[in-house]
Amino acid sequence: MNALMTNRERLLLAARELFLQQGYDASVDAIICRAEVARQTFYNHFKSKESLFAEVVLDRFLDVLAPLNEHPDELRQSLVNFGEIYRQRVLNPDGIAAYRILSAQSQRFPELVREVYALGAGKMIRRLADFLGLAMEEKHICHADPVFAAELLMAMLVGQERSQLLFGIPRQPEEETLKVAVIVDGFLRMFACEHFNQ
Repeated sequence: MNALMTNRERLLLAARELFLQQGYDASVDAIICRAEVARQTFYNHFKSKESLFAEVVLDRFLDVLAPLNEHPDELRQSLVNFGEIYRQRVLNPDGIAAYRILSAQSQRFPELVREVYALGAGKMIRRLADFLGLAMEEKHICHADPVFAAELLMAMLVGQERSQLLFGIPRQPEEETLKVAVIVDGFLRMFACEHFNQ
């Protein structure tokens, strides 16, 4: 552990590492040991393992937010840039582990799961929908339901690969930029105005 970290930061880092490795089964004792703090220090910062888990999960899932340019003048390149960052955050080992943990605990913590969705994937969909809505208004792509379009693009970017990774099937090494470009080009063809006018 970094000696310059606060005790709270040490606990959050230790909890994140252990939750990703062991899921919710990681014990408070193991977290305290990994953080190298006293038991009372844990309870000075967190009222329970559940509250620590909630904070770690919220923090981890906010990492999926990928940046978007404010204006869609360079629509294709903006979506390719977004897609590369989004895939890297969602499909990396920590992203898959976090998704697996949250899915496994959705019955136990339904409110937390809804909050995580709203602040993570839900917020990303809304931001992407706003961006695509502006592109539609400016006739870069044809008018459609921007929320549906955002959900569709995000599903195209990670769908089958995330399913494979969740089942422990390794990804084939491929040129990431090329793969994202193919996905974005397919998406843009679907929403091309000529296609809508046929």
